[in-house]
Amino acid sequence: MTESLPACFPVYEAAFALQVPALLLFLAYTIRPRRALAASATALLTASLALHIAFTVCLGAASGGLPLSSAFEAVSLWGLCLTALVVAVEWRHRLGLLGAFLAPLSAATLLMGFRFAHSASRTAPGLGDAWLLAHVALAMAGFALFTAAAGVAGAYLVQDRQLKSKRIDALTYELPPLGSLESLLVRLSAAGALTFLCAVAAGFVWRLRLGVPLAAWDPKVAFSLGVAGAYAACLGRRWRGAMGGRAFALACVALFLVLFFGIYLVDLYFGGHAFLRGGGG
Repeated sequence: MTESLPACFPVYEAAFALQVPALLLFLAYTIRPRRALAASATALLTASLALHIAFTVCLGAASGGLPLSSAFEAVSLWGLCLTALVVAVEWRHRLGLLGAFLAPLSAATLLMGFRFAHSASRTAPGLGDAWLLAHVALAMAGFALFTAAAGVAGAYLVQDRQLKSKRIDALTYELPPLGSLESLLVRLSAAGALTFLCAVAAGFVWRLRLGVPLAAWDPKVAFSLGVAGAYAACLGRRWRGAMGGRAFALACVALFLVLFFGIYLVDLYFGGHAFLRGGGG
């Protein structure tokens, strides 16, 4: 069973289409680090972001509210937030190699949206409730921050390995110093953890408004709290100096993979939120 595509869906397709050449230009930059390649890639990504914003506005106008009522709309917001982060990082640091780590994640998120766009979505109880909208919006923003953190962690690990092996090439000079990368990684991870916890809190309020006890077992809530707690624990160890920069970067990559695949597996094998199964009764 599939649901009909929104009338403005071609705008989303165009936004994704612009991400593909941007990604190719960023990858070409890793082979021949010319500033023109990175600048062109960033310009294409900015145009993709503008189209994605227009698509989101179109969805909101059609629904008469925030477009967060389906899995596709949630993933679309995730992709929008992530693309905005990539564009912001690139325009701020003007370092094409960092974009080469982040752009594939942005394109992959939009690509994932096509799968949800052609699938029927289960209607959630309390649809349109402000706390539900806040829950979804904050969760997608948290996902975007964790995804960007994983990309920066990858850049950190590459820079760290090159410096330790004393193989200094042109690309090494294109990345920020390790200290700057780690500072950005910590800020993204901390913002992601805080945003994710706020999303969980908004979800709890939504549950209470539906009459669902907070103590009721829910696999998706348990998984989300576990991931947020793991990020918080790693951040605490890093701030205390008990975890080195390389170990922290590896942990961010590992936790992102757990989050990315874990959410899908929880939905697949446990049916997502327990109180939404069977029509949300």
